[in-house]
Amino acid sequence: MKLSVGIITFNEENRIGKTIDAIKGIADEIIVVDSESRDRTVEIAKFKGAKVFVEKWKGYGPQKNSVLEKCCGEWILLLDADEVVSSELKEKIKMIINSSNPSSEVYKIKLRNIAFGRKIKFGGWDDYVIRLWKNGKVKISNREVHEKYQTKEKIEKINELIIHYTYDSIEEFLEKLNRYTSQSAKEYIKNKKNPSFIKIYSKMLFRFVKMYILQLGFLDGYEGYLLAKYSSIYTMTKYTKLREAYYNTLGKDTSLVITTYNWPDALKLCLESVLAQTVLPHEIIVADDGSREETANLVRDFQISNPFVKIIHSWQEDKGFRAGMSRNRAIAKATGNYVIIIDGDLILERHFVQDHIEKKENGFFIQGSRVIISKDKSQKIINGEKLNLWKNLFDKNFKNKLNMIRNSILSKILTKKDKNLKGIRSCNMSFFKKDLELVNGFEEKIEGWGREDSELALRLFNNGIKKKKLKFSALTYHIFHKENDRSHLKENDKLLSDAIKNKKMVAEKGLNQYD
Repeated sequence: MKLSVGIITFNEENRIGKTIDAIKGIADEIIVVDSESRDRTVEIAKFKGAKVFVEKWKGYGPQKNSVLEKCCGEWILLLDADEVVSSELKEKIKMIINSSNPSSEVYKIKLRNIAFGRKIKFGGWDDYVIRLWKNGKVKISNREVHEKYQTKEKIEKINELIIHYTYDSIEEFLEKLNRYTSQSAKEYIKNKKNPSFIKIYSKMLFRFVKMYILQLGFLDGYEGYLLAKYSSIYTMTKYTKLREAYYNTLGKDTSLVITTYNWPDALKLCLESVLAQTVLPHEIIVADDGSREETANLVRDFQISNPFVKIIHSWQEDKGFRAGMSRNRAIAKATGNYVIIIDGDLILERHFVQDHIEKKENGFFIQGSRVIISKDKSQKIINGEKLNLWKNLFDKNFKNKLNMIRNSILSKILTKKDKNLKGIRSCNMSFFKKDLELVNGFEEKIEGWGREDSELALRLFNNGIKKKKLKFSALTYHIFHKENDRSHLKENDKLLSDAIKNKKMVAEKGLNQYD
């Protein structure tokens, strides 16, 4: 068997017949892998003599590889369903496959694109593509879109044409645009790419300028303008979908733990700021240290109003200040591999969750900072006043004002990595869950206010896990409240001092109680 012709199809009833007719006379077998077409594609292909295999869509690379697996010929000609072999090319292929000494074993063939009824010769569309090779000499990558053809052989060019019928109408272009851009975004998201607005806009603009001006697309008249315009829209749409997918999936492995105790007004503001994040966590766990019914009702209201977000109320009996136990119970319930811990008296800047996730790094936990709001201003905010960066930056009711500024360059320069207990505050921290499990979470022997966070950090340090202290990133605003009872502080200082002295590594009474 000399030549196998392979074609992948999906809803190509208007074109597949012409494609198959054009290669009759040189094809010993025609292999069609169809992606569950909803029109007459399969019926027509079979009528024209093709062997048809109907398979679920796996992406362009995998689908084409499925075709290659089924080809038995000495040579393979791989076509798209909207490509027609010219009569001149047909003769050229016949000469190559019947030659006892062909000039190469892999060939690029010239494409002549037809778009909106016109032959397109400029704008970068008049190109060569690998289509003909000896069986086994070319491999196709398994990328879902923009698959790559790989070969170690010398590649020769064939100037005889494949006629490529791209788009008959704007409607068809937009339909394919939507499908292709979704597949491209899905492929790119695997590499965790996140294009900025500037990148999206500049790539869109450059695509138009390159096609229409630098590659002389204007010489193809109105159709050349349409192709340049809609190709730039394709670029913009692809990267916009990628950006959307990035934010929709970034938090899928992250749990957010919010500690609270009998302050539903503050918790309401905190939860509202969580739901306004650019990136939502996979789940929100309210670690409740024994609040009254008002807090349970508030959480229930948020659960009902936001069914798209998993909100868990983790409550324990009120037996005094037991923040460590409350957090451990919540961490045990967490299904994410990354855990962000905040207090319920914080209002989060909208990039807070995104910043923690993007800055996470194996071998480190993250310590964030906060802006302190005055008593009078806090009450106004509880009563409905909104935060405003530029207005608040010059307001004497806010302390630590540099912590209001989010800047990626300053953050990269000023973020520090160390093993210093100074500045440890569990109101704004994040950890890999495996690291919390390694040290057995918070030490529950520490009760009352103070040092449970420093003692946890110490044990993390003793296990080789360092602190990454973020600046100009992961911003929060702290709502004023009276200082907590510090009657246990002396005892807790002693527990911390002993932990330092004994180089303590694991909590004696901790997370493993809740397995």
